[in-house]
Amino acid sequence: MPAGPAGLPPRTARMWAQAVRPFSFTASIVPVLLGSAIASAQGMFTPGLLALALLGAVGIQGAANLFSDYFDYRGGYDTPESFGGSGVLVRGILQPSEVFLAGLALMAASVAIGLYLTAIRGTPILLLGILGAFGAYFYSGRPIAYKYHALGDLAIFLLFGPLMALGAYYVQARVVELVPMLYALPVGCLVTAILHVNNIRDSPFDGRGGGTTVARALGLDRAKVLLYVLLAAAYGLVIGGVLAGTFVRWSALAVLSAPPAWGLARQVRAARTPRDLVLLDVAAARVHLIFGLLLVAGVLLPPV
Repeated sequence: MPAGPAGLPPRTARMWAQAVRPFSFTASIVPVLLGSAIASAQGMFTPGLLALALLGAVGIQGAANLFSDYFDYRGGYDTPESFGGSGVLVRGILQPSEVFLAGLALMAASVAIGLYLTAIRGTPILLLGILGAFGAYFYSGRPIAYKYHALGDLAIFLLFGPLMALGAYYVQARVVELVPMLYALPVGCLVTAILHVNNIRDSPFDGRGGGTTVARALGLDRAKVLLYVLLAAAYGLVIGGVLAGTFVRWSALAVLSAPPAWGLARQVRAARTPRDLVLLDVAAARVHLIFGLLLVAGVLLPPV
């Protein structure tokens, strides 16, 4: 068991698991699996490359989670009364310097993987990796902190939707194609829904440092409507893609995840205060994971 800083208890795996929030890793795992599945369906797939892509993507998301905790705590957004973040800083479980350094370590590991993939697969990986690293750090990192300029939803949609799927596809196929980006549009809607539920919950506290998220700007009722739109758009895009012939027919399997999505929408609708949304980010992540795995399965099944 590794010792903590002088005068502090030893650090445990459970503490660090709480800090990096592994339940949220569906956000990076699903688009990587999807992009890789599309390449596999086209006859281009190497398991080792998939493993590296997954490690790099999860590492960059873990770093983003740690940086978000650090900067939100230092900025006064996360307090013992708030609901956001992992709670390791506001409860004194870990020290801010530890969380920041751990974020840098995960970022460095992901950068190393990205540089290796760039060397063996090509420069598009480097360009996408730079975007990912920039997005991970400056989501809440100063001086940009684009989350608090109401840009977090759009950035997360792009980074954990079309761009991450494209990166995973390119690692396998070494070709830049529109197809994986189109398939990832509904996935991007659902990962944005995870973030949006978080931001609705945190809206009473996000104005403390002068920041504004989309959820805070809209207010509770209109923010709920945006969540319904994101959920409906994910299913509408899949159905529309199948009907248009852009998606393979088996992609419609993703619609089987509609019941938990409907349950999430009902829970959000019943919420009267942001406090009522505590833990609904986990429910949103579950919807994203089920939808994503069904979509991946649909891509891999023999065409009909």
